[in-house]
Amino acid sequence: MDCAVEPTTIENRLGRAGGLGTSRDPCLCLPDLPILWLPILTRSAALMTLLLQDGTIDLELASSVIALDPGLAFGTLQVANLERNADGEIWQLPLAVITAGCDRLLEMVNCASRVESSFACGTSAGLRQLYVRCVQRACIAELLTNLLGGANPKQSYVAGLFLGLPGVSTPSSPTSSVLSVALRSALWGGLSANVLTADAGPSTNPGEHRSNPVAASVLIANALLELPEGETAVSSGKVQSLAASPLWESWDECSMRERYRLLGQGRVLAKWAAANAPRLSPWEFMARLQRRKSWE
Repeated sequence: MDCAVEPTTIENRLGRAGGLGTSRDPCLCLPDLPILWLPILTRSAALMTLLLQDGTIDLELASSVIALDPGLAFGTLQVANLERNADGEIWQLPLAVITAGCDRLLEMVNCASRVESSFACGTSAGLRQLYVRCVQRACIAELLTNLLGGANPKQSYVAGLFLGLPGVSTPSSPTSSVLSVALRSALWGGLSANVLTADAGPSTNPGEHRSNPVAASVLIANALLELPEGETAVSSGKVQSLAASPLWESWDECSMRERYRLLGQGRVLAKWAAANAPRLSPWEFMARLQRRKSWE
C-alpha cells in the first residue's frame, strides 16, 4: 500500500513553527541528511507529552507507547543514533529513550504531523491501516523468534515494525530515496542490510535473507499477512508454499507440522493485534502480548 504522504523534515516543520529547534539545538539535524519526522498517532503524542513533562520518564511506559507507533519509533531511533559511538547503532527502544533524552523526544513529538488530523481522510485512514499492519508484523516476528530461537525477539519486533514504513511515500516521490537512506542510517546495521532491503519488491531473492533469523522471521510474518482471507487454511497452496519456504533455513529442525502450527498462531496473533492495538493502552497491549494466554 502506498500512501501519498510526504515525510516531514525538521527544517520545513520547524520553519512553519517559527524556526524553533534547529537554531537552539543543531544536533537535531544531521549535516548532510535532515531527520525525517514521520506522522505519529495523536494518542502517542498525548501520552508521550504526559510522560515527558516532568523531565523524567518511565522507560517501560514510554517504550510501550513507542512500540505501537512506527512513526514515533522511527523518529526516536533517529534521534538516539545522532551521537552514537563505536558500539554501533541503537535499536533497543528503552536504550533509545535514554540516549535521546526527554527534551529531544518532546521536541520530536511537537514537530511531528498527526496521523489523524494532518492529512485528508483517505490518507489518514491509509496511514492508520499501515501502522496497524506494522504492529501485526512486529508481533508475529517476535513470536517466531521467541519460540524458535536463533535471534533476539526484540530485534525481530523492531525489524517487523519498520519493514513497511517506505509505504508512507509514493515510489515516484523524490523523498522516497531519502527516506530509504534515513531508515538505514537510523536502525541497527544488521537490520538495515538484511531486512529493510527486503522491502524493495517481490523480486527480492529470499536467499539473501533466509540465513538471518531476524530477517527471516520478519519476511515470514510479512508473507503471512499478505495471504488473502480465503488462503489461510493449512490446505491452501499458498500456506503450504510458505511453510516450505527457504526462509525457514535457520530452523531446519522445525518440522512441517510445527511450521503450520506456528503460522496458525501467527494468524491468531495478527487478528488479536489488529483488534486491540487501537483499543488497549500501549502498556496493557504489550503486557498481554507477552502473556500468550491473553491472546491465544
